[in-house]
Amino acid sequence: MKLKRITVVLILSWLIFQAGAQPVRNELLVPDIDGYHTLKCDFHIHTVFSDGDVWPLTRVSEAWREGLDAIAITDHLEYNPHKKYIPISHEAPYEIAKESAQQAGIILIKGTEITKSMPPGHFNALFIDQATPVHNDDYKQALREAKAQGAFILWNHPGWKAQAPDGPKWMDEHQELFDEKLFHGIEVANYNEWYPEVLDWAGDKNLTIFSNSDIHEPMSDYLLQNKTDRRPITLVFSRERTSESIHEALLAGRTAGWFREYLFAREEILNQLLEESIDVSITGRNEKNITYKIRNLTDLVFNMHFPVAGSDKFLPGRSSILITLPAKENHDQVTFGNLLSRSGKPVVAQLSSLMKP
Repeated sequence: MKLKRITVVLILSWLIFQAGAQPVRNELLVPDIDGYHTLKCDFHIHTVFSDGDVWPLTRVSEAWREGLDAIAITDHLEYNPHKKYIPISHEAPYEIAKESAQQAGIILIKGTEITKSMPPGHFNALFIDQATPVHNDDYKQALREAKAQGAFILWNHPGWKAQAPDGPKWMDEHQELFDEKLFHGIEVANYNEWYPEVLDWAGDKNLTIFSNSDIHEPMSDYLLQNKTDRRPITLVFSRERTSESIHEALLAGRTAGWFREYLFAREEILNQLLEESIDVSITGRNEKNITYKIRNLTDLVFNMHFPVAGSDKFLPGRSSILITLPAKENHDQVTFGNLLSRSGKPVVAQLSSLMKP
């Protein structure tokens, strides 16, 4: 009888442990804008089928736990250091992960990374039908094949030190590819760095902005080593929660790069995100001063600079602050230093314009 009770206790303990070990999704709170769904995406991910350290299913579970809506597994075509142990199969990562992604409600986009020396560097081809035909020693032919399959193509990490030790450079080869419409987007942020010049290129050349993880190790290792609680994310403003709608949004340039505290996007997108994220109200007033309550409704953060010396504020996600400002003309003008449409061009707004009706 005693043995039976011990067995029951052990079984109950195991069940409790298993219940506690169930994954929990961190729902990232970012507002929808202008009638579009705001989808949290990562379009640059590696697995053991190139030089990554984890199985494709792991990438799906990581994305689900972190609150992402869509990912693209983009293993290298040309670089396969595990081939002694894992047969080269450019189609396998997507095939392995697609059922798990469907069950988790993660939109899985089929992709690959065209991996060439500089110039022109590395490019991701998204929404491809088959990765194997894209593999070609001639980078132009590889990109042309991806384009023929209807791919959306982006230039990866243009400022990566291994290929651009002196910083990002737009070379003749890149201009030729651009003129032939062989890429449509560019990574402003990758892994643990961002490139101010590239943000300006995106504006000048109407390239879609990306912020991607380029993750190779387990995501838990990345977060620990880089002392952050979130990978780089591309926000996509999509008509529907489908792969087709994401593709349309990328072609239309409706994205924002979310990297650490920064947001990179076209000015109109940044303004819409700001308006939907912050609520301002007046809590006190006299002849000299006005006191404002500024409430952040989202997981975004805001670095705010006011004209009054010493009044800069940091507004964390899902929090509120109070600030008292002199009651004079343009007293409530605020510069959001981490919302950038170009390098050195932050969003500027009036607190009064952020008051909800």
